[in-house]
Amino acid sequence: MLCALAFVLLAAASHRFHREAGATLHAQRRWLRGLGTALIVVALLRAGTAIDGERWVRLLVCASLAAVTVVLTLSVRAPAVLYPLRRLLTRRAETAARTREVEVLAGVRG
Repeated sequence: MLCALAFVLLAAASHRFHREAGATLHAQRRWLRGLGTALIVVALLRAGTAIDGERWVRLLVCASLAAVTVVLTLSVRAPAVLYPLRRLLTRRAETAARTREVEVLAGVRG
């Protein structure tokens, strides 16, 4: 699951999907890339086995399965997969716009 989430974050930072994910600012895409990379590192360090070849095999198999799943899902329903991320990234902008609207209305009526 960590690898799948990491690949969704990395896809959201990509040139093809960043608008659908709501990551219009360069800083947002940089944060998405960093968070995706950090999740892959966490998956690497917490694979559930001792440090040996089995850990690498498990990580590569799980990461490959997660990558294939994410790519297939994004090719079919990219907006649905990226919707939660879009809500997180655009919530702050919507809140700021609503606050400005309220301030304008209060100033006009006040």
